[in-house]
Amino acid sequence: MISVVVPIYNSADTIAECIESILRQTVEDVELWLVDDGSEDATATIIDGYAAKDRRVSVVHQPNKGRSVARAVGVSRARGEWVSFVDSDDRLPSDALELLMAKATPDVDIVLGNGHLLPDEHRDLIPMADFRPMAVRADGPIGVPWGNLYRRSVLTPWLFDVPRHIVNGEDYLFWLRLAFSTERPVAVVRESVYDKGAEHTSNSFRWTADYCYELNELRRLSIPADCRAAYEADMLCDRLANMFAVATWQHRQEWSASRYYQELLADARRLGRPLTLKQRLFFALPSLRLRGLYAWLSQKMRNA
Repeated sequence: MISVVVPIYNSADTIAECIESILRQTVEDVELWLVDDGSEDATATIIDGYAAKDRRVSVVHQPNKGRSVARAVGVSRARGEWVSFVDSDDRLPSDALELLMAKATPDVDIVLGNGHLLPDEHRDLIPMADFRPMAVRADGPIGVPWGNLYRRSVLTPWLFDVPRHIVNGEDYLFWLRLAFSTERPVAVVRESVYDKGAEHTSNSFRWTADYCYELNELRRLSIPADCRAAYEADMLCDRLANMFAVATWQHRQEWSASRYYQELLADARRLGRPLTLKQRLFFALPSLRLRGLYAWLSQKMRNA
């Protein structure tokens, strides 16, 4: 059996399409756990209706505790050997679980979906020693829990144990901890197995240097102490990406003297990876508007 867990909060406009896409899967032995995380709209009525008419659907209603807790609750109720997560405003192509299960062999604990999004990576089986640096850097589709398949035994409560106020980056911490929870290789599905709806959290989230400092501490503690040094350069990549986000949201005087930025610069020099001229220019720009324009132009050039 495959257990699909959907954390839900105020998703009355999208949850029916999400549920229908899961129930239409070409794989038959599926159970669906809908975890209503304190919704205040018509979500509860809609999902209770599905549970009443389809034995594959089970519902949990709980006070609002956050997405990570909702996923953990679903996993704790799941009976399947394999678990997949779907967000409540997304959908699955009809053959998604079939494609994922085809790679769920006895020698793997993780099946990574949407492998075509992995940059410069064409293996169908990635040894964990190679996968971990990719997870630390959050390469391609790594860094989001949805669209993949996990052996339930590796989904321990620690993977979801993130402070409630960490609402952007908690999925990254999930993956980081997961990568150090098994030694087995990761199977990769090349086809598209997930239809992402409109993104809300990451588009509207306001990054700050203080937030990134706390996130980085959680990042560091998510890697076993005896091997953190080996991943410092990879951590630096994502720390720098977070700093770029800070610089497009906060005024320079709010982050230029911050502990996060100063430690980032010091670690970059220590690791022999000082900021490039373009990166230094970006951080030196005096206004939010100029840094935002710079970031927008850089993104357009990358996508051209």
